[in-house]
Amino acid sequence: MLDIIVGDRDGYVNYFRRTSDNPITLTQMPKIACDGVIIDVGANSAPVVVDWNENGLPDLLVGNESPGNIRLYLNDGGDSVPVFSSYTLIQNGSSNIAHYRNAPQVFDLNGDGMKDIIVGADNKNIYFYENKGTNSAPSFNGFVTIATVPNIGARLWIDDWNEDGLPDMLTSDFDGQVLVWLQGTTGLEGGGVVSQNRALSLNANPVLSSVTITGSGFEDASILIFDLSGRAVLNAPFSGSLVWNADSVPKGTYIARVTDGQGSVSSRFVKL
Repeated sequence: MLDIIVGDRDGYVNYFRRTSDNPITLTQMPKIACDGVIIDVGANSAPVVVDWNENGLPDLLVGNESPGNIRLYLNDGGDSVPVFSSYTLIQNGSSNIAHYRNAPQVFDLNGDGMKDIIVGADNKNIYFYENKGTNSAPSFNGFVTIATVPNIGARLWIDDWNEDGLPDMLTSDFDGQVLVWLQGTTGLEGGGVVSQNRALSLNANPVLSSVTITGSGFEDASILIFDLSGRAVLNAPFSGSLVWNADSVPKGTYIARVTDGQGSVSSRFVKL
């Protein structure tokens, strides 16, 4: 069952545990602590739960108001009972990532199979930090501004809004406006337009156990399957057909994306 992790103005990280799915009930648990001390980032905590080092355990990233860095708390415990003993700061090159009122999200935005960081900041800008390392040991060196919202206090969420297989972005700001930013190309930096003679199909949707993914018109391609948080569950060469066993992944929505030198074609499916 999915729980809820919430930041607040006072800088704490709040945990609401789901105790029932039908009806949905939540129980407020003690605030999340590190080494026995309640986490306090000062003001405007912005938490994200993600398996940062790909060891199968949920870790915690927390943005904050000032100095606007991103704390990384690696899970030293287990899946159902996370334990945090210390934190480090996410760096960009040799300096800490720092944006006033930093609100991060983690997602593979450019479709290369590695988790990136996207940051909303108080100055209206949305920043993209491309992962230059690996999926289990991310590293960053440089960033680009990918959007500017109308008012201060940019916040964001990444999702496939129009279900075309490409990650889109929802943003909000201090005045409460919500905008949808649709990605119109196959890459953040303007990858090629999808050729009309290429196609991708699945033999089942929804998927119960396994699915056969078939493509036509691709050359020297690779396939990436990822969930809606951007976490890759498969990254492999693609020669035109692939049988994927989905028994090891949780129920939910996934995207299969096949990419070659001419661009990408994606298909969205549900695992039951």
